[in-house]
Amino acid sequence: MRVTKLLVIITLVSLLQACGSTGKNISYEWNQSPDPLEGLNRSVYAFNNTADKYVLRPVAKGYNTILPKPAKKGVSNFFANLGEPWSVVNNLLQGKVDHALSSTYRFLVNSTLGIAGLVDIAKIQGVERTPEDLGQTLATWGVKPGPYLMLPFLGPTNLRDGVGRGVSSAIFYPINQVTESANTRTALNILNVIDTRASLLAVDSTLDKQLDPYLFIKTALETSRTDAINDGNTEVDEEEFDF
Repeated sequence: MRVTKLLVIITLVSLLQACGSTGKNISYEWNQSPDPLEGLNRSVYAFNNTADKYVLRPVAKGYNTILPKPAKKGVSNFFANLGEPWSVVNNLLQGKVDHALSSTYRFLVNSTLGIAGLVDIAKIQGVERTPEDLGQTLATWGVKPGPYLMLPFLGPTNLRDGVGRGVSSAIFYPINQVTESANTRTALNILNVIDTRASLLAVDSTLDKQLDPYLFIKTALETSRTDAINDGNTEVDEEEFDF
């Protein structure tokens, strides 16, 4: 199964690498999502918020309190390292050969000298992460975001990025490459969710101050995704996003 997935990835790279990147940054306005399902999306947001308040947030706070900072950093590094091979593929599909080489080097070094990615040796050496996903790749190919979606448990996204996430998971789901044990995979998935939520605890106070947290999250997502697609080179009017 893993060989089949690898062949699919290699085929995609071979067939689509020519598409590459246009070399032009997209604008924030171009990457904004319409919200025709706002009523439903707000209901899902309320559901997610309740689940987060009574389950995920308390667990994340406990995780943050119990685990020492080096251990939490190691967990974050481990999951980030698992995503490096998919970043290699998407960097190639966008024509970013230098970034693909960096991601390849990071994965090889961190997976070996970094003890399965727990230690980010490559960063210590000055090789920074260049994460890319299929949603970003589709955006560089000119695919607009489509309608805004608030998914149960998974949170905010848009049609383009949601489809990209689904296709990516079907082709190469990193945790599935670690072990064949279903129980271990479940445990790793839970740990990944908790670690991700713990990393976002610092923004809770900012979100609590917003008059419309739903709209704030939508705007913040669109801004961050535009920035990610443009590799941090987005030109934004600072007054426009002065929350």
